Amino acid sequence: MSRSKISRTALMRRAGAAALTALLLSSATASAVAQQDGANTTVDKPCSNAMLQGTWELHYAIYRDGTGKVVGEIKDQQTKSRKLIAGSHFSFITWAPDGTFNVAASGSFKADASGYHEQVDATSLPRLQGKTYHFQCVVSGDKWRHQGLEDGIQIEEHWLRVNGGAL
Repeated sequence: MSRSKISRTALMRRAGAAALTALLLSSATASAVAQQDGANTTVDKPCSNAMLQGTWELHYAIYRDGTGKVVGEIKDQQTKSRKLIAGSHFSFITWAPDGTFNVAASGSFKADASGYHEQVDATSLPRLQGKTYHFQCVVSGDKWRHQGLEDGIQIEEHWLRVNGGAL
């Protein structure tokens, strides 16, 4: 065989080996990602009325102004809030860890493909009376996250479902 045929053959073998190696690496990476995803059995789903029924406690919230600057944050249970969703109605109460009352409100709600919508019809805070809020909303297992504008402030709240417990 001529030298050029050997070189072409060797190059073709190397190219084939490189392509096979790339395919195997790609397959292994995809398999590892699939296994990781499989370990996480919950998937974000758009909210629905049925998914939100029950009792929820605020786990984390962040509030940003129009420029994106953080103007408030709730974490580490520094503020407590519990929201009850029953039928087409909601109510919530917010308080400090020492039991000091902050705010309560109730009204009607709906959740659909366009998000979570609240209409406040009773509240301890007059500025909330009669307001309607619209939030993007997803539920993943026992976690509920919604975000949207509230009086010019971008809010993001993370709620955890309260499972039944002994009295």
